[in-house]
Amino acid sequence: MALLRRLQGYWLMIHPFPVMMVITFAAILAIVTARDALDLSRLVRTVAALFFSQVVVGISNDYHDRLLDAQGQPWKPLARGIVTPNEARALIALAFVLMLACAVLLGPIALSFVLLGTLAGQIYNFRLRGTPFSWLPYVLGFIILPIFVGVAMERFDARQLALVPIGLPLLFAVHLAQTLPDLETDRVLGVRGVAVTLGHTRGVTAMWRAWAGAQALALASAALLGLDLGFVLIATGISLALEVASIVMYHHGATSSTLRVIFRLIAASAVILVAGWLLGLKS
Repeated sequence: MALLRRLQGYWLMIHPFPVMMVITFAAILAIVTARDALDLSRLVRTVAALFFSQVVVGISNDYHDRLLDAQGQPWKPLARGIVTPNEARALIALAFVLMLACAVLLGPIALSFVLLGTLAGQIYNFRLRGTPFSWLPYVLGFIILPIFVGVAMERFDARQLALVPIGLPLLFAVHLAQTLPDLETDRVLGVRGVAVTLGHTRGVTAMWRAWAGAQALALASAALLGLDLGFVLIATGISLALEVASIVMYHHGATSSTLRVIFRLIAASAVILVAGWLLGLKS
């Protein structure tokens, strides 16, 4: 039983839901990028390198925040004592070595980009999390991700850089959705992230607007680049439906629990929106 609780603690420390969203997005991007020349070996190495990078960042986040979590989120594994700080450090080191082992096999340029993406996550953890610029590492990571995947799969398409202006508001909205549920706790603990800076009402409004802005940019860029609008329209329609559902949910109960569900909806919406845009690009 103790071993099972410890393993569960390890799993929770990597922040499984956002990690799985990132991995799903990367896998879709890699498959679409490869087109009809998919190299399964490179796909596995690419996804594995990114997964271990996310593990490094996720566990580092919990390790850095362990004292704050003991006050504001005592259910977390490190705060509860299920996992020790030494174990967390060992897991970070192991994940970093495994990330390097996978990325080295993809070539020096891909290795450089996965290291940059990991660095962006660590800058969030150790420098920017408690500042109004807490959203910036999310955006940097999003810019780096498609380049890394394209290079790793040896199928980089410069048109994918058009995802950057879509990703700016989309990742800002995702970041707000992730941090708004903990706004009051962060305020009490003196964590001055962008959600605390904006406040609850302005933060929620900014989240809706950024989410809708990303949908509009997806449609506009797809039209300008001559993408297959069918895929993009379907993806945008699903994203919009998820946003409307989240607005209805919020107005029926503006609680932290509702905001946590909204985070999952917007994360799923982000993957769907970008996947539809990429499928339109492939066509």
